[in-house]
Amino acid sequence: MADYMTTIGRVAEIFDGPHATPFKTSHGPFFLSISSLENGRLDLSKSSHLSEDDFKKWTKRITPRKGDVLFSYETRLGEAALMPDEIKASLGRRMGLLRPRLDKVIPKYLLYAYLSPAFQQTIIANTITGATVDRISVSEIPSFPVRIPGLGEQKKVADLLGHIDSKIDCNNPINAELESMAKALYDYWFVQFDFPDADGKPHKSSGGKMVYNATLGREIPQGWAVGPLSDWLLPLLMNGQVTVQ
Repeated sequence: MADYMTTIGRVAEIFDGPHATPFKTSHGPFFLSISSLENGRLDLSKSSHLSEDDFKKWTKRITPRKGDVLFSYETRLGEAALMPDEIKASLGRRMGLLRPRLDKVIPKYLLYAYLSPAFQQTIIANTITGATVDRISVSEIPSFPVRIPGLGEQKKVADLLGHIDSKIDCNNPINAELESMAKALYDYWFVQFDFPDADGKPHKSSGGKMVYNATLGREIPQGWAVGPLSDWLLPLLMNGQVTVQ
């Protein structure tokens, strides 16, 4: 296992972005922002745009391309994501990229290696705490140790983790929709008090009896009471109907 240890500089080229910000536009190439990096993914909705003229200026040194590993070297340390295909963009402030040496490392594996607990600890150990923001030195990154096995093992790991990421991407919209439905149902039942009555009709809208409650300063369904959660929860705990883990 120790034979697989190498350094970032041996498997990738390292570049940092501009140290200023161009004039922002409503459309055009992206000016990538570190706020777009989150949990190994790139959210372009959080990045600004710049003009074509500024794009030429800000990409003289390096132009991000498919397979580059984008990362933050200030404030949001440890965040990284792969640069997607067919996206015209410039690096933003506080952002760098690793350009994988393809004969040594698969881009997706390099991303997972960067996000791994071991490499995150390396980032923490090399963090420079400043008066304004925490950062890592771009010039020191090439010496950071990283575990890079053979290309065959890399592919197996990248394929497995990529499959899990795809499932997460698929499930996130479903979870968001379920959360939205749950919030709507809660509002409908316990804020508007239109829960189904004995006949399956919405209580309040169907003329269900409401009474004023001084504690809440509003009307609540007749028969409902206001009290501490413990009055309801403790009996269930004592009866074994609810367990605490």
